[in-house]
Amino acid sequence: MTKSAYQLSPQELEEILAVFNQAIKNHRSWFDNLHTSIVCHQPFSRDILHEAAHTQCEFGKWYYGNSSNAVKSFKEYAALESVHQFMHDNARELAMLSKSDKPIPVDAYQTFLSNQRRLIDLLTELRDILIEHQSGFDALTGAINRKAISLLLDHSFENMLRYSQSYSIAMLDIDNFKAINDTYGHSIGDQVLKHISMFLKNNLRRSDCAGRYGGEEFLILLPDTNVDTALAVLQAAREDFINTGILLADTSLHITFSAGVSQVLEEDEDAWVAVKRADDALYQAKESGRNRIIKG
Repeated sequence: MTKSAYQLSPQELEEILAVFNQAIKNHRSWFDNLHTSIVCHQPFSRDILHEAAHTQCEFGKWYYGNSSNAVKSFKEYAALESVHQFMHDNARELAMLSKSDKPIPVDAYQTFLSNQRRLIDLLTELRDILIEHQSGFDALTGAINRKAISLLLDHSFENMLRYSQSYSIAMLDIDNFKAINDTYGHSIGDQVLKHISMFLKNNLRRSDCAGRYGGEEFLILLPDTNVDTALAVLQAAREDFINTGILLADTSLHITFSAGVSQVLEEDEDAWVAVKRADDALYQAKESGRNRIIKG
């Protein structure tokens, strides 16, 4: 399955799925209308005869004008263009032959049918891929979710055993998050979660990956990194984070986080052993005053 570096917002996904479902419905109806015109010698509609018909249908208008970078990053999206255009070109050729009362060659008709089926298959495939891809992200923060984290940890552990690639894990928790919810309300709590997720995305190294593990807790995977380097990376992030704030109606809310870091070892049974060490270190950081990083 194709993966994308982009994450769709719930609204974007809903809009794209609506476009795909409508495109599938419209092209099936268009297909029926084409055959009716050929068999019953009825006039052909403009969206069949136009030289750039692939840009005139509703799907074509979306594809060439309104589709987002997120959906464009899938290879299946690029494959749609040629199949969609060829299908419309084939249809126009069939229509012109029919209008001229010329016989339609079997191979031309079979090519058209093949492109029609391929278009529907691609639309259906990409629709399903988008749904599956999106299921790996947390709807609120946009970070990868626990399901995706689990797959990533297992894959990284296998690579470490096979290629001796060291990596570390950090467990991070927002300090006093319950008090934030109690004082300012859950909508502000949601803003805090979005804020820290975006901060981690923009301020960690490009190779690092942060996911929402649950509640106000995030897990960070730091590839090709020993525990001391991981500690330094998280310390720098913690210090930078202190200087960021969330603007409220009449004040700026400054928050902190605590974290525990650990290195995954070859003698570990699996990556979750290192996660437990990082989680224990996080607990020590919280118990010893918060706003600190501890190595586990």
